[in-house]
Amino acid sequence: MSTLERAARAMYETVQSEWDWDDPDAELLRRMYRDNARAAIRAIREPTETVVNAGYNELVCYNSAADAWRAMIDAILSE
Repeated sequence: MSTLERAARAMYETVQSEWDWDDPDAELLRRMYRDNARAAIRAIREPTETVVNAGYNELVCYNSAADAWRAMIDAILSE
């Protein structure tokens, strides 16, 4: 499952937790949540200084892009 799909499903489940994502009748909602996920990701494309620093510090310490990514996401969530 793609990162975008995971984001869309998380948004969907937060709002429509009683509905099944895989329900054939939910296609319009799935499309809307995918579009919302794209919009959210576009909105955070330019990181804040805090987010950049979190990623840089993690990358320097551990030399891992995955760890830097997680540190940057954690910084976004705590802003």
